[in-house]
Amino acid sequence: MVRKTAIIVGGSSEIGFAVAKKIFKSGKDLALTYNSNKKEIDNFMKDKKEGTKVEAYKLDLTQKDEIEKVFSQIEDEFPYIDTLIFCAGVAQKRALIMDTTNSEIDNLFDVNIKSAVKCVREFVKMTVNKHPANIVLVGSFVEKFGCSCESVYTATKSALTGLCKSLANELGNLDVRINVVAPGFIDTKMNNNLTTEEKDDIAEMTPLKRLGTAEDVANCVAFLSSDDASFVTGQTLFVDGGLILE
Repeated sequence: MVRKTAIIVGGSSEIGFAVAKKIFKSGKDLALTYNSNKKEIDNFMKDKKEGTKVEAYKLDLTQKDEIEKVFSQIEDEFPYIDTLIFCAGVAQKRALIMDTTNSEIDNLFDVNIKSAVKCVREFVKMTVNKHPANIVLVGSFVEKFGCSCESVYTATKSALTGLCKSLANELGNLDVRINVVAPGFIDTKMNNNLTTEEKDDIAEMTPLKRLGTAEDVANCVAFLSSDDASFVTGQTLFVDGGLILE
């Protein structure tokens, strides 16, 4: 029996690596992309069981045409690819909009949204009309109400929701599902700019009285990418401990 494969873009990030471990445990092979941090992926690849496959691919999302090349390579090396999980992203250095530089704006849009669109495009090319497929984009809870001094970052994450809703309509009759997981405050290196006191204050504001973990996010991504969510598409699932209540 051919094992299904998940492509995880940004597989070396804390959330991406937690997702990788969860998806692998569910029985899928993995094609993981990374930019600079590969140490944990290397250790993970050494420990994989016989009969399973995990491969890593260096991918700089800011470099033109690299996405097409890497996805083509992945397609050649895995026989049954059915899942794309986009975990890549860069944060914005907190600043007023008038202090945000052109290079910062370009980098945020290049990594957080343009590369997501390109990855989805290449994934759909390799799966459509072959078998059911699904896509999960990792966004952010900031898309719901904005974030002062991180307006460009918020704009890029909000764009993922628009992409998701549009593609749910566009690809549904082709048996491709797409959803967004929107983490709240997750205790990862991306939030190391917060002081311990600030983290404690955020936890206190959250109904569950704690920050989230990478594993919390991974559990929700795994659900949306599984057959258990076969009738779920075009949705945004907030993983925020109840910080946003609708």
